[in-house]
Amino acid sequence: MQDVHPLILCGGIGTRLWPLSRTEHPKQFQRIDGNSETTFFHATVERHRAPGFADPIVAVSSAHVATVLRQLSDLKCPARVLAEPISRNTGPAVLAAALTLAKTDPASLICVIPSDHIVKGDLPANVLAARRAAEQGHIVLFGVPPEYPETGYGYIVDGGALEDLTCARKVSSFIEKPPVEVATALIDAGGAYWASGLSLFRADVLIEEFKRLDPTTFEAVKNALDHGFETEHAFYLNAEALQPAANLPTESIVFEHSPRTVIAPLLVAWSDAGAWNALHHIAEKDEDGNVLSGDVISIDTRNSYVRASSKLVAVVGMDDVVVVDTDDALLITTRDQAQQVKQIVKKLESIKRRELAQHMRNQMAWGEVRRVQSGPGYELRMMTLRPGTMLPIAEDASSHRMVTVTTGSGLLKTGAVTRPLRMGDNFEVPAGEAASIYCGPETEMQLVEVVCEVAVATSVDAVATLQLVHS
Repeated sequence: MQDVHPLILCGGIGTRLWPLSRTEHPKQFQRIDGNSETTFFHATVERHRAPGFADPIVAVSSAHVATVLRQLSDLKCPARVLAEPISRNTGPAVLAAALTLAKTDPASLICVIPSDHIVKGDLPANVLAARRAAEQGHIVLFGVPPEYPETGYGYIVDGGALEDLTCARKVSSFIEKPPVEVATALIDAGGAYWASGLSLFRADVLIEEFKRLDPTTFEAVKNALDHGFETEHAFYLNAEALQPAANLPTESIVFEHSPRTVIAPLLVAWSDAGAWNALHHIAEKDEDGNVLSGDVISIDTRNSYVRASSKLVAVVGMDDVVVVDTDDALLITTRDQAQQVKQIVKKLESIKRRELAQHMRNQMAWGEVRRVQSGPGYELRMMTLRPGTMLPIAEDASSHRMVTVTTGSGLLKTGAVTRPLRMGDNFEVPAGEAASIYCGPETEMQLVEVVCEVAVATSVDAVATLQLVHS
């Protein structure tokens, strides 16, 4: 019996989980809570390292390949990585994985798994229980029995029994994020499930349905694979070839229009962790109904979600609130308004605030960078390189960098010149030039970097010169 191939989807930004989730460091790569180092992605990968499952395939934006590789290394988990150069939702990513597996085995079983959900229970057993339906050519969607009338989830309605299978049932209809009265009526009537985003199917079945339902996307994804390139760690789809592909989820392109689609129950505690209230709902609570994460003191507070990061957070006399503290931003809202966090994100985007995209402290493929201070025209950063890693500094005509080595040793390469670096050494990377910093193999190296903005000024004789701003 062949193993199921987990396809872990790492797209999405998780805007409703700001300030934890940022566009350059989205929620799937963040810690689930402040009491553990386990990220959403870690938990997803580990959940499917079970008998009956092959090593995972990970579909991720090209911008986050290094993060995926680092977190896979944390788990010592081999995986095949598909890098997407442009955002095209889940449909093209799932098709790319199916086409990749079909080259060696068209009947490969694929289980599509979002990387940012929280699950409590034996999810692998639920998936394997439905494999017979997938082997027979059905597209199995996993539905969660609803606990309450959630308006932020899609619903799948049971269409009755299948003639030859007991592990899955027909699908009657799909209802996307209904108003509360409709969600309540669906639950009262019975037979409706929350759409979990998990699915199971044969590679060749999905490929044939894409050919039939969206031949343009099929050709675009096939060409993106044919003209892509492979590195030691990932396969990169071709951006130009992928451009015509539909920017839609697999549900919209295939699942909702295919007669092969069936539903199987997912008998676990599940949340898509799409908003802070959802995290409160699924997490373990104290005797007052609170979920407290990190260094938190709570007095006369009930039914609340409070998450601290680097400092103590004290909450007194509050009910049904969400408090999330990070290094550079603090969110306070009520649980029933937690979905509106996306409005804050829109505001941050419109005024171009850095807090939309980055944390003050960010994990990188080579180590960690922490923003210490910034102002008009400059930024002060602390950087820590792990032993044996390399920090690339790309050409940037708008930035002049001044760097001091405070701990450790390594090498600096600029153009054709390589020189040693030791504690106390200083060097500059002028605007428009590139460099590479190599950390020695024994100990980490710490750097202090000052980045100054540079402007291009045109003199009266039209000769361009570079000037430091606010220097």
